Amino acid sequence: MQLERKPREQGGFIACGDAMKSPRDPGKYPGPIDMDGIADDEAVRIDGNIDQIEWWDEDLDVRKVLPYAGNSNVIDRYEFGQRLLQQAADRGVEQRYDTVVNGVVQNGAVEGVTATTDGESVTYRGDVVIDAAGAQSILQDMIEFESLGDDEPTTFEMPHYTHFGSAYREIIEVGEPVEYRNAIVGKPLEEMGYIWYFPRSPTTINVGLGFQMNKEPIPLADRLREDIENRPEYRNARLDEKFEKKNKLGAALALRRPLDSMVAPGYLAAGGAAATTHPISGKGIRGAAISGYSAGKHAAEAVAAGDVSEAGLWGHNHYLYVEHGTGTKLAASDPFNVAASSIDVPILRAIAALLPEEQLKEIVGTETAIDDLTTKLSVALGVVRNLWSEYRKGTFEDLGVSREELYEAMMGFRETKGYTDRFEELYGDYPATRGGFESWRNARNELDAAFYDAIDLAPENHKY
Repeated sequence: MQLERKPREQGGFIACGDAMKSPRDPGKYPGPIDMDGIADDEAVRIDGNIDQIEWWDEDLDVRKVLPYAGNSNVIDRYEFGQRLLQQAADRGVEQRYDTVVNGVVQNGAVEGVTATTDGESVTYRGDVVIDAAGAQSILQDMIEFESLGDDEPTTFEMPHYTHFGSAYREIIEVGEPVEYRNAIVGKPLEEMGYIWYFPRSPTTINVGLGFQMNKEPIPLADRLREDIENRPEYRNARLDEKFEKKNKLGAALALRRPLDSMVAPGYLAAGGAAATTHPISGKGIRGAAISGYSAGKHAAEAVAAGDVSEAGLWGHNHYLYVEHGTGTKLAASDPFNVAASSIDVPILRAIAALLPEEQLKEIVGTETAIDDLTTKLSVALGVVRNLWSEYRKGTFEDLGVSREELYEAMMGFRETKGYTDRFEELYGDYPATRGGFESWRNARNELDAAFYDAIDLAPENHKY
C-alpha cells in the first residue's frame, strides 16, 4: 500500500534542482523500475544535455568549470515522478491519494498509520512501514521511538532541524538560448547557500536557491527574484501560466550525513527521511532511488523471514553503507559541511576561488576521489600557488579577507580533507549486524570529537 498526500494528478510534484545522472546505467538506479522506458519518454527530457558543472563568483570574476563525466540531465521532475507512480501501479502497488497521515499505530513496533483519505478516517496496517516522507518527516515526529523494541533502545537516529536546508525553485522560459546550456551552474549565496541555474533545455531553465537552516533565514523567493532580475539573459523571462503552480516550489532537504541507523522495529526510512542527500550540494534523486530500492528489498525479506525487528531489518543500513557504498561516500563528504559552517562566508568564497577544479569536484561529488599521493600533493601546491598569486592581485580585497585569515582557513581545510578519509574508512566498516552497532557508534563519536578539536570548532557549533 502506497500513501500519497497529493491527488493523483499532482504526484511527483516536488521542489528539486531536477539534475540526475543517466537512468540508462542499471548500476545507478537499482530495482524493478524500467528506467530505460522513462529515458525514452520525451516528456521527461532525458537527453544528456549536461556535460559540465560551473561555479561562478561574479564579484571575484571567478568561473570554474568541472567536466561532468558520463553526462547528466536536467529533467522534468513532475513528469519523472508521474512515470514512477504509474510503473509502481502497473506492478500491482495499491495506491491511496489525497491521504493525510495524522497518527502512527505502534505496539513495540510500528504497525501502521492513521490517516484521512478523501475526507474519511482510515487506519492502514502493515508488517513494515517505509517512511518516504522526505526531510523533516512527519512520521518521525509521530513515532515514539523510545517505546519501540523489547530489551534495548532503538538505534534509529532522530535528526535535528539544524541538519536541514531550505530551498526554492522556479522553471522559467527565456527568449534566446543561454550560453551555459550544457552546464549546471552554482553561485555563492549568503548564509552558506547557493543559487543555481540548471538548463532543462537551451531556453527552459530551472533557477533556484537554498541555504542551511542553522543560519539566519532568507526570503527565498524575493532573493531569487533579486538575482534573476539583474541578469541580462533573464530580462524577458516568463513563467508559462499553465505551469505556474507546478513549477514554483519550496522544500526542506537534508544537509547532513545519512542517519546512523535508518531502521526501527517495523520501520525503515528512505530518501530524504534517511538523509541520503548530498550534504554539500543537496542533490538527492539517486540517493532516494538507491535507498528506496534497499528499503523495499529488506522489508520484503524481513516479512518473509517473520522478523521485522531492528535485527531483521538491519540489512537496509548495511546495504547503503557497505554493500552499495553510497551512504559511506555521503558521510565522508559531510566534514566539509561541518567545517564550512564555522567559517565566515567571505572566507568560504575565497577558498572556493582558490581551490583547483579537481578538489572542488571531489567535494561536490560522490564518485570521484583523489587517492593518489602525487595528485594530493599537486592539489595542495595548487592551492598555495593560487593563494599567493591571487592575493597579490588583490582578488579578495573587496571581501575584506586578510592573507592570514585565508591561510588559517586553508590549513583547516587540509585538516578536514584528512578526516574525510578517516570517516570514509570508518563508515566503510559499518557493522553487518545490530550487535556491533554500539561499538561502531562509539568509535564514530570519538572521531567526531577528534575532528572538532582538529578544526578548533566551538562546542556550540558542533553538528552532532
